[in-house]
Amino acid sequence: MTLAELYAEVYLLTNRDDLVAQTAAAVRSATLKIHQLDYFYKDIFETGIIFPAADYLQQLEYRTAVPRWRSLKYLRKSDASNGQNGNFFTIIPIPEFVQDQYALNQPDVCYVAGDVLQIRSSTKLGYAILGCYRNPDITPLGYNSWVALDHPYAIIFEAAASIFKQTGDTDQFAAYIRMSAEEQQLVRISNIQPQGY
Repeated sequence: MTLAELYAEVYLLTNRDDLVAQTAAAVRSATLKIHQLDYFYKDIFETGIIFPAADYLQQLEYRTAVPRWRSLKYLRKSDASNGQNGNFFTIIPIPEFVQDQYALNQPDVCYVAGDVLQIRSSTKLGYAILGCYRNPDITPLGYNSWVALDHPYAIIFEAAASIFKQTGDTDQFAAYIRMSAEEQQLVRISNIQPQGY
């Protein structure tokens, strides 16, 4: 469904078409919430990275490189001259793990520190393939959500529950929260793996 269609469904269920700003915020918030329930394969974004100069240590300001960044999935060496992709970097959870048990720097590791992806390569790195999870575009002009297309009622029921909560209708709020939870479970079941069984 489009953003306008989502709004229309929420107005229909809540009978509160006077709450324009609140409905818009509820739909955008619900969209973001549903996408962030898990690390869905449909939220993975892949892009090539070209560093200013090849070096063993690289830094990437990931929010600049990838708008709506959510989380790192992988980083892989690449060679733009022959189109070959190389080894994956090991993603370490904290900077202290850069060194192994012998206090030696590990090769081909990366980690996130603040707004920067720190990269330590065993070879000079000039190009890389970056895979990350991105949040959906929830802006009015650029709205884009696979959940809105594949599971629109997960968003609609969540947004309607938000409106009922704001207006103090606790019975309807409770009912729509339950329906939203059921839809969210369907989103998880259907979108954790790219291949059905």
